[in-house]
Amino acid sequence: MSEEFNHLPWQPAAYEHKAALVGRSPLEVSRSADLMVEAVLREFGTYTADYVTVGLDVYNVEAEALGAQVVVPEINACPDLAGPLFNLEKMPEDPALPDIPTAGRFALFLEAGRRVQKELEGRTRVRVAASGPVTLAVKLTNLEDVILSLCMEDGHAERLLAFTTELCEAWVACLRAHGLDAIVFDSMAAPPMLSPALYDRFALPLHQRIMNRLMESGQLERELVIGGNTTPIATSLARTGATILLCDYAADADAFSTALGDDQADLTIRRNIAPSSLLLPEISPVLEAFARDLAQFRRPMAGTGILPYDFPPDNLLRFRDRLSERYSA
Repeated sequence: MSEEFNHLPWQPAAYEHKAALVGRSPLEVSRSADLMVEAVLREFGTYTADYVTVGLDVYNVEAEALGAQVVVPEINACPDLAGPLFNLEKMPEDPALPDIPTAGRFALFLEAGRRVQKELEGRTRVRVAASGPVTLAVKLTNLEDVILSLCMEDGHAERLLAFTTELCEAWVACLRAHGLDAIVFDSMAAPPMLSPALYDRFALPLHQRIMNRLMESGQLERELVIGGNTTPIATSLARTGATILLCDYAADADAFSTALGDDQADLTIRRNIAPSSLLLPEISPVLEAFARDLAQFRRPMAGTGILPYDFPPDNLLRFRDRLSERYSA
Protein backbone atom coordinates (compact mmCIF):
# COMPACT_ATOMS: atom_id res chain seq x y z
CA MET A 1 0.00 0.00 0.00
CA SER A 2 1.05 3.60 -0.53
CA GLU A 3 3.12 4.99 2.35
CA GLU A 4 1.00 8.15 2.35
CA PHE A 5 -2.20 6.25 3.19
CA ASN A 6 -3.22 3.94 6.01
CA HIS A 7 -5.48 2.13 3.57
CA LEU A 8 -5.41 0.92 -0.03
CA PRO A 9 -5.73 4.12 -2.11
CA TRP A 10 -8.65 4.23 -4.50
CA GLN A 11 -9.08 6.08 -7.82
CA PRO A 12 -12.00 5.23 -10.13
CA ALA A 13 -11.87 6.87 -13.57
CA ALA A 14 -14.99 9.06 -13.81
CA TYR A 15 -15.04 11.43 -16.78
CA GLU A 16 -18.32 11.42 -18.71
CA HIS A 17 -19.71 9.32 -15.83
CA LYS A 18 -19.45 12.31 -13.47
CA ALA A 19 -21.97 14.09 -15.69
CA ALA A 20 -24.46 11.26 -15.16
CA LEU A 21 -24.10 11.66 -11.40
CA VAL A 22 -25.63 15.15 -11.67
CA GLY A 23 -28.15 14.24 -14.37
CA ARG A 24 -26.57 16.32 -17.13
CA SER A 25 -24.96 15.53 -20.46
CA PRO A 26 -21.15 15.31 -20.74
CA LEU A 27 -21.20 18.29 -23.10
CA GLU A 28 -23.07 20.45 -20.59
CA VAL A 29 -20.70 19.59 -17.76
CA SER A 30 -17.60 20.03 -19.90
CA ARG A 31 -18.60 23.62 -20.73
CA SER A 32 -19.71 24.94 -17.36
CA ALA A 33 -17.45 25.61 -14.38
CA ASP A 34 -20.47 25.43 -12.07
CA LEU A 35 -21.56 22.04 -13.41
CA MET A 36 -18.00 20.72 -13.40
CA VAL A 37 -17.61 21.65 -9.75
CA GLU A 38 -20.98 20.12 -8.92
CA ALA A 39 -20.11 16.92 -10.81
CA VAL A 40 -16.69 16.45 -9.18
CA LEU A 41 -18.13 17.09 -5.72
CA ARG A 42 -20.89 14.57 -6.42
CA GLU A 43 -18.29 12.10 -7.70
CA PHE A 44 -16.34 12.43 -4.45
CA GLY A 45 -19.49 12.26 -2.35
CA THR A 46 -20.54 9.08 -4.12
CA TYR A 47 -17.26 7.16 -4.32
CA THR A 48 -15.02 8.88 -1.68
CA ALA A 49 -12.02 8.43 -3.93
CA ASP A 50 -8.54 9.35 -2.72
CA TYR A 51 -7.92 11.20 -6.01
CA VAL A 52 -10.33 13.15 -8.20
CA THR A 53 -9.72 14.69 -11.61
CA VAL A 54 -11.18 17.99 -12.73
CA GLY A 55 -11.72 17.14 -16.37
CA LEU A 56 -14.10 15.32 -18.68
CA ASP A 57 -13.09 15.30 -22.37
CA VAL A 58 -9.48 15.40 -21.29
CA TYR A 59 -7.91 15.33 -24.77
CA ASN A 60 -9.96 18.16 -26.29
CA VAL A 61 -9.15 21.23 -24.23
CA GLU A 62 -5.75 22.12 -25.70
CA ALA A 63 -6.78 21.21 -29.25
CA GLU A 64 -9.95 23.31 -29.02
CA ALA A 65 -7.94 26.29 -27.80
CA LEU A 66 -5.91 25.96 -31.00
CA GLY A 67 -9.05 26.08 -33.15
CA ALA A 68 -10.15 22.44 -33.46
CA GLN A 69 -13.90 21.79 -33.46
CA VAL A 70 -15.57 19.55 -30.87
CA VAL A 71 -18.59 17.37 -31.67
CA VAL A 72 -20.79 15.00 -29.71
CA PRO A 73 -21.49 11.63 -31.38
CA GLU A 74 -24.60 11.18 -29.23
CA ILE A 75 -26.08 13.10 -26.32
CA ASN A 76 -24.47 11.12 -23.49
CA ALA A 77 -21.19 10.33 -25.24
CA CYS A 78 -17.93 12.03 -24.36
CA PRO A 79 -17.29 14.96 -26.72
CA ASP A 80 -14.53 14.45 -29.27
CA LEU A 81 -12.76 16.39 -31.99
CA ALA A 82 -14.51 16.65 -35.35
CA GLY A 83 -11.27 15.98 -37.19
CA PRO A 84 -7.60 16.92 -37.53
CA LEU A 85 -6.59 20.57 -37.29
CA PHE A 86 -3.30 20.24 -39.20
CA ASN A 87 -1.95 18.46 -42.22
CA LEU A 88 1.32 17.25 -40.72
CA GLU A 89 3.38 18.16 -43.78
CA LYS A 90 1.69 21.54 -44.20
CA MET A 91 1.27 22.67 -40.63
CA PRO A 92 2.52 26.17 -39.77
CA GLU A 93 6.29 26.44 -39.55
CA ASP A 94 6.11 28.05 -36.12
CA PRO A 95 2.63 27.44 -34.65
CA ALA A 96 1.67 29.86 -31.90
CA LEU A 97 0.75 28.63 -28.45
CA PRO A 98 -2.77 29.56 -27.34
CA ASP A 99 -3.11 32.29 -24.73
CA ILE A 100 -3.31 30.41 -21.44
CA PRO A 101 -5.58 30.62 -19.54
CA THR A 102 -7.80 32.94 -21.61
CA ALA A 103 -8.09 30.78 -24.76
CA GLY A 104 -10.78 28.13 -25.10
CA ARG A 105 -11.80 26.39 -21.88
CA PHE A 106 -8.57 26.73 -19.92
CA ALA A 107 -10.06 29.37 -17.62
CA LEU A 108 -13.11 27.17 -16.99
CA PHE A 109 -10.98 24.30 -15.70
CA LEU A 110 -8.71 26.61 -13.77
CA GLU A 111 -11.73 28.08 -11.98
CA ALA A 112 -13.30 24.67 -11.41
CA GLY A 113 -10.03 23.25 -10.11
CA ARG A 114 -9.57 26.07 -7.62
CA ARG A 115 -13.14 25.77 -6.35
CA VAL A 116 -12.99 21.98 -5.99
CA GLN A 117 -9.61 22.27 -4.26
CA LYS A 118 -11.03 24.72 -1.76
CA GLU A 119 -14.08 22.53 -1.11
CA LEU A 120 -12.25 19.20 -0.79
CA GLU A 121 -8.92 20.26 0.67
CA GLY A 122 -7.68 17.69 3.16
CA ARG A 123 -10.23 15.09 2.08
CA THR A 124 -8.88 13.99 -1.30
CA ARG A 125 -6.17 14.82 -3.82
CA VAL A 126 -7.42 17.16 -6.55
CA ARG A 127 -5.75 17.27 -9.97
CA VAL A 128 -6.62 19.05 -13.22
CA ALA A 129 -6.27 17.16 -16.51
CA ALA A 130 -3.59 17.96 -19.09
CA SER A 131 -3.08 16.33 -22.49
CA GLY A 132 0.29 14.67 -23.03
CA PRO A 133 2.35 15.56 -26.12
CA VAL A 134 1.94 12.36 -28.13
CA THR A 135 -1.84 12.15 -27.85
CA LEU A 136 -2.25 15.84 -28.55
CA ALA A 137 -0.07 15.52 -31.66
CA VAL A 138 -2.18 12.61 -32.86
CA LYS A 139 -5.39 14.53 -32.15
CA LEU A 140 -4.16 17.55 -34.11
CA THR A 141 -3.19 15.43 -37.14
CA ASN A 142 -3.69 11.67 -37.18
CA LEU A 143 -1.97 8.59 -35.82
CA GLU A 144 -0.76 7.14 -39.11
CA ASP A 145 0.94 10.34 -40.22
CA VAL A 146 2.68 10.82 -36.88
CA ILE A 147 4.00 7.24 -36.80
CA LEU A 148 5.11 7.30 -40.42
CA SER A 149 6.89 10.61 -39.92
CA LEU A 150 8.72 9.33 -36.85
CA CYS A 151 9.79 6.19 -38.70
CA MET A 152 10.93 8.17 -41.74
CA GLU A 153 12.70 10.71 -39.53
CA ASP A 154 11.54 13.55 -41.77
CA GLY A 155 11.26 15.95 -38.84
CA HIS A 156 7.56 16.82 -39.25
CA ALA A 157 6.28 14.80 -36.28
CA GLU A 158 9.24 15.80 -34.13
CA ARG A 159 8.45 19.46 -34.76
CA LEU A 160 4.80 18.88 -33.85
CA LEU A 161 5.80 16.97 -30.70
CA ALA A 162 8.06 19.83 -29.65
CA PHE A 163 5.08 22.17 -30.00
CA THR A 164 2.64 19.93 -28.11
CA THR A 165 5.20 19.50 -25.34
CA GLU A 166 5.53 23.26 -25.01
CA LEU A 167 1.75 23.53 -24.83
CA CYS A 168 1.52 20.85 -22.14
CA GLU A 169 4.27 22.57 -20.16
CA ALA A 170 2.53 25.95 -20.44
CA TRP A 171 -0.78 24.57 -19.18
CA VAL A 172 0.69 22.65 -16.24
CA ALA A 173 2.81 25.69 -15.35
CA CYS A 174 -0.39 27.76 -15.21
CA LEU A 175 -2.02 25.18 -12.96
CA ARG A 176 0.97 25.05 -10.65
CA ALA A 177 1.12 28.85 -10.48
CA HIS A 178 -2.45 28.76 -9.13
CA GLY A 179 -1.68 26.10 -6.54
CA LEU A 180 -3.17 23.16 -8.44
CA ASP A 181 -1.71 19.76 -9.27
CA ALA A 182 -1.77 18.42 -12.83
CA ILE A 183 -2.40 14.87 -14.05
CA VAL A 184 -1.01 14.10 -17.51
CA PHE A 185 -2.86 11.81 -19.93
CA ASP A 186 -0.99 10.39 -22.94
CA SER A 187 -2.48 7.04 -23.93
CA MET A 188 -1.48 7.33 -27.61
CA ALA A 189 2.11 6.81 -26.47
CA ALA A 190 1.31 3.19 -25.56
CA PRO A 191 2.21 0.15 -27.65
CA PRO A 192 1.24 -0.80 -30.28
CA MET A 193 0.79 2.85 -31.36
CA LEU A 194 4.41 3.52 -30.48
CA SER A 195 6.87 0.65 -30.42
CA PRO A 196 9.18 0.50 -27.38
CA ALA A 197 11.99 1.82 -29.58
CA LEU A 198 9.91 4.76 -30.78
CA TYR A 199 8.72 5.46 -27.25
CA ASP A 200 12.27 5.55 -25.89
CA ARG A 201 13.56 7.76 -28.66
CA PHE A 202 10.74 10.23 -29.09
CA ALA A 203 8.27 10.12 -26.19
CA LEU A 204 10.34 9.31 -23.12
CA PRO A 205 12.42 12.53 -23.26
CA LEU A 206 9.20 14.56 -23.53
CA HIS A 207 7.57 12.83 -20.58
CA GLN A 208 10.77 13.30 -18.56
CA ARG A 209 10.76 16.99 -19.44
CA ILE A 210 7.15 17.49 -18.31
CA MET A 211 7.54 15.47 -15.12
CA ASN A 212 10.74 17.35 -14.32
CA ARG A 213 8.88 20.65 -14.68
CA LEU A 214 6.23 19.41 -12.27
CA MET A 215 8.88 18.23 -9.82
CA GLU A 216 10.69 21.58 -10.01
CA SER A 217 7.39 23.35 -9.32
CA GLY A 218 6.99 21.37 -6.10
CA GLN A 219 4.33 18.85 -7.20
CA LEU A 220 5.13 15.80 -5.10
CA GLU A 221 2.73 13.31 -6.67
CA ARG A 222 3.02 13.17 -10.45
CA GLU A 223 0.69 10.79 -12.27
CA LEU A 224 1.26 9.83 -15.90
CA VAL A 225 -1.76 8.04 -17.34
CA ILE A 226 -1.03 5.84 -20.35
CA GLY A 227 -3.73 3.23 -20.89
CA GLY A 228 -3.51 -0.09 -22.68
CA ASN A 229 -0.83 -2.74 -22.33
CA THR A 230 2.25 -0.75 -21.38
CA THR A 231 4.29 -3.73 -20.16
CA PRO A 232 6.74 -3.44 -23.11
CA ILE A 233 7.64 0.11 -22.00
CA ALA A 234 7.31 -0.37 -18.23
CA THR A 235 11.02 0.09 -17.51
CA SER A 236 11.01 3.28 -19.57
CA LEU A 237 7.92 4.60 -17.76
CA ALA A 238 9.78 4.15 -14.49
CA ARG A 239 12.35 6.65 -15.79
CA THR A 240 9.87 9.40 -16.67
CA GLY A 241 9.93 11.02 -13.24
CA ALA A 242 6.29 10.17 -12.60
CA THR A 243 5.53 8.89 -9.11
CA ILE A 244 2.25 7.19 -10.06
CA LEU A 245 2.03 4.90 -13.10
CA LEU A 246 -0.91 3.01 -14.53
CA CYS A 247 -1.04 -0.75 -14.99
CA ASP A 248 -4.24 -0.89 -17.01
CA TYR A 249 -6.52 -3.92 -17.15
CA ALA A 250 -5.20 -4.73 -20.63
CA ALA A 251 -1.80 -5.48 -19.09
CA ASP A 252 -0.84 -8.57 -17.11
CA ALA A 253 -0.06 -7.38 -13.59
CA ASP A 254 2.61 -10.00 -12.93
CA ALA A 255 4.40 -9.27 -16.21
CA PHE A 256 4.20 -5.52 -15.60
CA SER A 257 5.63 -5.90 -12.09
CA THR A 258 8.38 -8.20 -13.32
CA ALA A 259 9.32 -5.72 -16.02
CA LEU A 260 9.59 -2.95 -13.42
CA GLY A 261 11.64 -5.02 -11.00
CA ASP A 262 13.44 -2.85 -8.46
CA ASP A 263 12.43 0.25 -10.40
CA GLN A 264 9.05 0.21 -8.67
CA ALA A 265 10.50 0.79 -5.21
CA ASP A 266 9.47 4.46 -5.15
CA LEU A 267 6.47 4.18 -7.45
CA THR A 268 2.77 3.84 -6.75
CA ILE A 269 1.22 1.54 -9.34
CA ARG A 270 -2.45 2.11 -10.05
CA ARG A 271 -3.98 -1.19 -11.13
CA ASN A 272 -7.21 -0.72 -13.06
CA ILE A 273 -10.07 -3.15 -13.25
CA ALA A 274 -12.30 -3.32 -16.32
CA PRO A 275 -15.69 -1.74 -15.56
CA SER A 276 -17.39 -4.61 -17.41
CA SER A 277 -16.06 -7.02 -14.76
CA LEU A 278 -18.01 -5.14 -12.10
CA LEU A 279 -21.29 -5.84 -13.87
CA LEU A 280 -21.00 -9.61 -13.30
CA PRO A 281 -23.55 -11.01 -10.83
CA GLU A 282 -20.91 -12.77 -8.73
CA ILE A 283 -18.17 -10.41 -7.63
CA SER A 284 -16.06 -12.79 -5.50
CA PRO A 285 -13.96 -14.29 -8.34
CA VAL A 286 -13.38 -10.81 -9.75
CA LEU A 287 -12.33 -9.54 -6.34
CA GLU A 288 -9.93 -12.42 -5.78
CA ALA A 289 -8.28 -11.98 -9.17
CA PHE A 290 -7.94 -8.23 -8.62
CA ALA A 291 -6.46 -8.73 -5.15
CA ARG A 292 -3.83 -11.05 -6.67
CA ASP A 293 -3.00 -8.35 -9.18
CA LEU A 294 -2.61 -5.71 -6.48
CA ALA A 295 -0.33 -8.03 -4.53
CA GLN A 296 2.20 -7.90 -7.36
CA PHE A 297 3.10 -4.32 -6.49
CA ARG A 298 4.95 -2.85 -3.54
CA ARG A 299 2.81 0.27 -3.43
CA PRO A 300 -0.51 -0.52 -5.13
CA MET A 301 -3.49 1.69 -5.84
CA ALA A 302 -6.91 0.39 -6.91
CA GLY A 303 -8.52 2.01 -9.93
CA THR A 304 -10.93 1.41 -12.75
CA GLY A 305 -10.94 1.81 -16.48
CA ILE A 306 -13.05 4.69 -17.80
CA LEU A 307 -16.55 4.32 -16.38
CA PRO A 308 -19.31 4.55 -19.00
CA TYR A 309 -21.78 7.41 -18.64
CA ASP A 310 -24.57 5.18 -17.35
CA PHE A 311 -22.47 2.85 -15.19
CA PRO A 312 -24.53 1.85 -12.10
CA PRO A 313 -22.91 3.39 -8.99
CA ASP A 314 -24.11 0.54 -6.77
CA ASN A 315 -21.92 -1.93 -8.65
CA LEU A 316 -18.83 0.17 -8.10
CA LEU A 317 -19.69 0.78 -4.45
CA ARG A 318 -20.22 -2.94 -3.90
CA PHE A 319 -16.76 -3.61 -5.30
CA ARG A 320 -15.12 -0.77 -3.35
CA ASP A 321 -16.67 -1.90 -0.06
CA ARG A 322 -15.65 -5.54 -0.55
CA LEU A 323 -12.13 -4.49 -1.49
CA SER A 324 -11.88 -2.18 1.54
CA GLU A 325 -13.05 -4.95 3.84
CA ARG A 326 -10.39 -7.28 2.48
CA TYR A 327 -7.57 -4.78 2.96
CA SER A 328 -8.69 -3.59 6.40
CA ALA A 329 -9.09 -7.11 7.80
